[in-house]
Amino acid sequence: MRRPLRSIFAIACVLACAACNEHRFGFFPGTESDGGTFDPSTESETVGPTTTISPTTISPTLQPTITSDTETTVTSVTTVDPTVTVTTSVPSECGEIVLPPVVPITQVDSLQAKGDDFSLSCGGVGGTDLEVVWTAPVTGRFQFDTIGSNFDSLLAVLDGVCSGAELACDDDSGGNLTSKVEVDLVVGQTVTLVIDSFGQSAAEVVYSITQVQLPDECPDGVFEPTVPLTIDGQTAGAANFRSGSCNGFESPEIEALWTAPFDGQFVFEVIEADFDPVLYLLDSSCQGGELACNDDSNGLFPAISMFLFAGQPVVVVVDGVGGQAGKFFLSIHEG
Repeated sequence: MRRPLRSIFAIACVLACAACNEHRFGFFPGTESDGGTFDPSTESETVGPTTTISPTTISPTLQPTITSDTETTVTSVTTVDPTVTVTTSVPSECGEIVLPPVVPITQVDSLQAKGDDFSLSCGGVGGTDLEVVWTAPVTGRFQFDTIGSNFDSLLAVLDGVCSGAELACDDDSGGNLTSKVEVDLVVGQTVTLVIDSFGQSAAEVVYSITQVQLPDECPDGVFEPTVPLTIDGQTAGAANFRSGSCNGFESPEIEALWTAPFDGQFVFEVIEADFDPVLYLLDSSCQGGELACNDDSNGLFPAISMFLFAGQPVVVVVDGVGGQAGKFFLSIHEG
């Protein structure tokens, strides 16, 4: 008998729900101008690429925690309604198939003698299902599909092992009654791929996991040419296109264009973060040369002091160490 499902989708999806696809990466308008604290479980407003951001004043009190299991984000991927539900108990056979943490990977299994354990948000009631556990080897966007199978399949990705929130669900997007979804994950994040059938089936299942190359949409934001300026942001879910000379080789990064309002010495620094950040400046544009790079100037937090002329543009890049990503506060002020 099919087990009933219960809703556990969480709106605050930053640290605990590392793969929740409702939170976007980027820079966000500050919401702590009243001197409140930085709560990493609180959702921020999305700011898309090349969005102008006004300055705020923030007094954060967050104590940093180094972690790689941070929130992932998403752009134009398959997501589900906030009323998504999952099973109330883990099926006994779930977790028996565990794939190695590599991409690309293609596997062939069978629905023969499998049960009917999951009802998915996109269908599959009364169908035979197969569960596969896999861990992301890097931070990025991944495609899960049943392309190559010869039966009417449905496919869902659950956060964690067998009983987490449904991150994505699809029926027939892969063509020829096969399914396909894309999900943003962070390095070390474990998910469960649920392959369901339209009705009972003993068919052979062909399924694949591949990494999707994201476009380099740089910069992610444009800051107002003013000081002091404090902006909060999120790197989890962004792509890893560049790195600084001092670090940032394995982590996703986001960038913002800022122009000096007058001649002077300016300080760029990450003042709070829930991961180990790296900071570097590029000359004029995302394709410009590196002006400076810093890692761990103030504990885990980087800082750069540089003289700039009035009207001189720089691209501020917030990156991470060793695949880490997360939320942060960035400050620009006179030195």
